[in-house]
Amino acid sequence: MNLPFNTSKSDHFNISVSIGAASFPNDAENVEDLMKFVDLSVYSGKARNKNSLQFYSQAIKDASLQVVAIEHDLRKAIENNEFELYLQPIIDLERNKILKAEALIRWNHPKKGLIFPDKFIPIAEKSELINTIGHWVINSVCLLLKKLSELDFKIKISINLCPTQVLEESLFSYIHRCIKKHKIDPSLLELEVTEGVLVHDYKIAERLLSKVRAIGMSVSVDDFGTGYSSLSYLKKLPLDFVKIDQSFVKDIVVDDNDKAIVRAVIAMAHNLNLGVTAEGVETKEQLSFLKDNACNSVQGYLFSHPVRFELFLELLQSKLNT
Repeated sequence: MNLPFNTSKSDHFNISVSIGAASFPNDAENVEDLMKFVDLSVYSGKARNKNSLQFYSQAIKDASLQVVAIEHDLRKAIENNEFELYLQPIIDLERNKILKAEALIRWNHPKKGLIFPDKFIPIAEKSELINTIGHWVINSVCLLLKKLSELDFKIKISINLCPTQVLEESLFSYIHRCIKKHKIDPSLLELEVTEGVLVHDYKIAERLLSKVRAIGMSVSVDDFGTGYSSLSYLKKLPLDFVKIDQSFVKDIVVDDNDKAIVRAVIAMAHNLNLGVTAEGVETKEQLSFLKDNACNSVQGYLFSHPVRFELFLELLQSKLNT
C-alpha cells in the first residue's frame, strides 16, 4: 500500500491505509459483532496515527462503551441543567485590575461530581450536542454580564468556540438574539477561537468574525503559537487579541527560546495593533518578565483558579482588583 499509485495519465499518488482487525471466535461469534469490533479498532488506530494496524481489544471496547455512556449522560445533563460556568480573571497589567474573564464550563454530574470540559467536550463535538451546549454557554454568559452590569461592574467575558460551533450557520443570529434579549453591551462579549479554526476554515471564520465585530464584540486567538506556521490570517482577519499559550509561559524564566518566542509574539502583535494576553502565569518571575516586555494582560493561578460567579464577585471587590 505504500507504493505510489500510477494512473493512465502518469500521475502518481501516495495513499495511506488504516486497518482494524478482530478474530473469530475469540472476539465475537457472529459477523455483525466482528464488523462492529473491526470498525472500533480501525478508528482507534487512526486516532493514534495513520498507516496503522490495530487489533481489537477489551480496552477498545471499554473506551467505546464509556463514550456512549458519557454521551447518554450529556443528554440528561442538558435536560437537567447540570452545567455551570466558572470564570477565570484576566488582569490588565497597565491598570492592575480585572477587566476581563474567561468563561469555562463545568459539569456537575449527579454521581461523578465535578467534570472538567476536556472529559466531555470532545465527545460532545462528535455529536450534535456541542451546538446545544454552546448555545447554553452563550446565553449563560449574557446572563452573567447582565448581573455584573446591574452591580456596576464593566467586565468583559470571553467565550471559547470549538471548530464545530464556528461552522454552525445560525451561530451569529443566536448570539445577536441573546445580546438583545438580555440587553447587554456587545463590547463586553468576546469570542475566542483557535489557530486551527482560522487556518482550516478561513472563509467561514472570516464571515463570522466580521459579523460579531460589526456589532461591537471583540475576537481573540486562543493558544497562539501551538503548531501553525501560517501567520497571514493575523493581518487578514478581524482580530483584537492573541493569547500566548501557557506552554511558552511555563519555562519563560529559564528557557531562552521561550523568552525569544514570547518577545517576538508581543512585538509582532503590537505592530499589528493587537493586544496580547499570556496564559498560565503562576509565578512572580513570569509576571515580571511579561511586564518588562509590554504584555497587555495575564491570567493564571498566580491570580486565581477558575471560580464560581459568587467568588468571582468577591475577587472583583478584593485587593486583587486594586
